[in-house]
Amino acid sequence: GFSRLPLPWEVLAGAAMLMLSEGLWVEAMGVLISVIFYLRPGELVRLRVRSLVPPLLAAGAGHRHWTLIMHEQENENSKASKTGVYDESLILDLDKYQFLAPALARLVADRPPSAPLIDLPPGRLSHVLESIGSRLGMKPSPLLYQLRHSGPSIDFADQSRDLMGIKRRGRWRSDS
Repeated sequence: GFSRLPLPWEVLAGAAMLMLSEGLWVEAMGVLISVIFYLRPGELVRLRVRSLVPPLLAAGAGHRHWTLIMHEQENENSKASKTGVYDESLILDLDKYQFLAPALARLVADRPPSAPLIDLPPGRLSHVLESIGSRLGMKPSPLLYQLRHSGPSIDFADQSRDLMGIKRRGRWRSDS
């Protein structure tokens, strides 16, 4: 096997900023969403516009954040998570990530609910991340799966979440 070492927030934010400066807005959103929501690479490509639920301010304090619905159980062909679960909710609940809220609104605006949330050709995000990493002097170049491991490390390092909160958000069943 190989190690999937986490990347610091500063490196990931820098990579996203470089993507943005080159007009790669969807790719930058893919990176940030993957890190902040601890997504497996395959989960990102299965998300639909309807998977991202905007805040419902009229519904009260419990509904004031963007929510990502993972592994929707729409029909008999729906795919459960790696741990066999459907309809998991992940909330954009930390203040430090609220900067992303306007971009999430833009990402879903005027788009069909069934459209892919991050609409990129297969392998595109991986290629862009590798290219940006190479240009930033990263050796080896970053891998998509490192994004999943980076989010928890960032949140634990700055004490935004405890280990149980990280485990729940990452949808890990074991402690290893």
